[in-house]
Amino acid sequence: MKRTALVAFLLLTLFSFYGLGQVLFLHGWRGDGTNWNECVHVITAAPYNIDPDQIFSPSLPNSVSLVEWTANVAKYIDSLPEDVRLTVIAHSFGGTSILFLFIVAHHVEKGDLAQWAIDLGDQDAELGSIITALVSFPDPDLFVRAARRVNRVFLYHPALGGGCLACSACGDVQVPLICDDAVRDMCVLTTTKDMLFSADEIEALEVPVVDIYGTHTWCPGVCLPISESDGSVSLSGQRLFLTKENYHEIDGGAVCHIDFIINMRHAAEDLIKIAFSTKERQAAAR
Repeated sequence: MKRTALVAFLLLTLFSFYGLGQVLFLHGWRGDGTNWNECVHVITAAPYNIDPDQIFSPSLPNSVSLVEWTANVAKYIDSLPEDVRLTVIAHSFGGTSILFLFIVAHHVEKGDLAQWAIDLGDQDAELGSIITALVSFPDPDLFVRAARRVNRVFLYHPALGGGCLACSACGDVQVPLICDDAVRDMCVLTTTKDMLFSADEIEALEVPVVDIYGTHTWCPGVCLPISESDGSVSLSGQRLFLTKENYHEIDGGAVCHIDFIINMRHAAEDLIKIAFSTKERQAAAR
């Protein structure tokens, strides 16, 4: 009951201030737009009945670094019609990138992106490649333009703390076909999550962000030997353990990292129930 009440409260808060707009699904590492087919099927049917033309589910390059991944998301959003205002649902490293986009956009608007990046580098040299990519990015205003097109965000099993075996895959002996730029940055995130996504950065968020984290353990996947994971990401790595005006975390239930792709354990249905509200549900929440 407590979880249901919290979800109802968050939905009421989100939908009180923003219209639905369009829906953007962002996949994670080694994923593509088809990962969301079950979720699209759910939201285009009753009781949601969202117009398929209002749903975007792109397949973006996913072996790239955090900054490049974030830039690709920003470029895609920037390419959409000017009147588009998005509800974003982002999985795994896609969730990491959309949250990072808002943080970068905030510092671009403040005019202190370079100094912020340098300060991060001073805290941890492992952030060097991310810092270099940020300060040399040719069009930082891109992140601001993209951020302004988003009304709300749902992070689904986000890889905020990287992948649980990322550092092993990209260690002294790199695992072929696994270690790529995305996995290298996931390794960096295992020790720098709280720097990139600090309480001050989350406090500055200007749109509602809900982190829907998993709780199911011993899931099949590369992390199976690690009990405290959903199969791909550690359970603690999916969370910031923060509550701010525009940031909340919700227990997404006992489902594994990729259950939603085939709606196993009703994962796709449950995700949509959390992220979307019919008028009747909003009335019930009131």
